[in-house]
Amino acid sequence: MKLPFYFDYACPWAYLGSARAEAYFAEAGAELDFRPVYLPLLREPGAGGLPEMGDRKKRNYRNDLLHWAELCGAQLSPEAGARRPDTRLLLQCALVAKDAGRFREFHYPAYRARWAEAQDVADEAVARGLLRGAGLDPDASLARARGPELAARLDAETREAVERGVFGVPTVFVGDEMFWGNDRFEVARHYVLKAG
Repeated sequence: MKLPFYFDYACPWAYLGSARAEAYFAEAGAELDFRPVYLPLLREPGAGGLPEMGDRKKRNYRNDLLHWAELCGAQLSPEAGARRPDTRLLLQCALVAKDAGRFREFHYPAYRARWAEAQDVADEAVARGLLRGAGLDPDASLARARGPELAARLDAETREAVERGVFGVPTVFVGDEMFWGNDRFEVARHYVLKAG
């Protein structure tokens, strides 16, 4: 069974989900089909901004991330949340890597660069280094990633996700059932086992 797994490098919860999802669902006999989507285009029009958090909720939110990071065995830099680099270029690089059969070699280091190392993943030099590390020609891959074909493809894949009901990441589908959030993987796995 193949499960569509929607992600954006912008989201710490999708990072933590990616750190554990592949092995977790493989144990249940399912394979992930990683699908990059651009989070700003997923947001529902008219839904409004996120509610303002008070000090207690901010502390809890940060601790929640740290607890999940420990559970997943993922590193989380204290500086990672201080900036919000645009991830469009990184997502388009992920499509290049996916097409070349080097997705995992790019994907996991890209997430670590963003959330464990707090690098500016919007910087072309960072993207170039990640492409090189994945065994791809960094200049040719970056040129393709920056081109209109992959920009249009990322937008189309995001629109397709929206049409399917996706509004955030990480989101995984088991058949037509949608599960949003790293903390819904247990329910999704239940449906995988039920379907098997």
